[in-house]
Amino acid sequence: MKLSKLIAVVALSIGLSACGCEDVHLGKLEFTNELVSFLPAQPAQGMSYYMAEEGINRKMKYVNAAGIMSVELPVRKTNYSGKFDPNSCKEFFTADQKVYTSQTEGESLTSISITYRKDASTDRFNNITDKAQVEDVIEFTIGYNNKFPQPIQTGTSSSSHFITSRTFLLTDATTHTIENPTYTQKFLPTVTLGGVQHQNVYHLYLNQPNYYRPEEQYIHDRYPALDYIQGIYVKEGFGIIHGYTSKGKDIVLSMN
Repeated sequence: MKLSKLIAVVALSIGLSACGCEDVHLGKLEFTNELVSFLPAQPAQGMSYYMAEEGINRKMKYVNAAGIMSVELPVRKTNYSGKFDPNSCKEFFTADQKVYTSQTEGESLTSISITYRKDASTDRFNNITDKAQVEDVIEFTIGYNNKFPQPIQTGTSSSSHFITSRTFLLTDATTHTIENPTYTQKFLPTVTLGGVQHQNVYHLYLNQPNYYRPEEQYIHDRYPALDYIQGIYVKEGFGIIHGYTSKGKDIVLSMN
């Protein structure tokens, strides 16, 4: 065998031996179902959800269009560089999540997306040492559609509206107050909202009022009335019952 062919064969065998890195599935994280009762309730026959905002009451419903979907939760990535073949692999768990979105008759200012998931990230590496310790959380994302009296110029185009979005997490059905840099979760044994008294309600609210994200600041400078959802109230057996904006507007959810 010629020397050049011998070198090629040796190089190929070394390169193949370097390709031993494979993704590793570490198992599935199962739901604890501890927070399921805070998901949107299924209305009884003849009953429907309604959303009231700015004096208008609209019929609405929650849709779990995707059913239960599986997601990957990365833990770590191993970079392996063979002499002739750089390679990498990852270790990950899988978990289920459920997403509910609101659909409202007519043109509503408020949109709701609710995700029931594990308390772990799908887009960055997680430090999971014991999968039994990864709790369930409910992620409430509320959009608010600001309509301008006059279109606002944005670059080479103009816009007649702008949707702000805020996210709140229900992390634990505890009576203790939970605080983090972004928002607070507070348990209220009794609260009156819109003239209706409720028991055992969780108030989730942003800690920094009148805060606009960098992408919103341009719009706010031209439209100081730019509004967003400042807080929500969540009740077991129902889900969100009430929300309010940074400008003091109320959103009321009911079932009748």
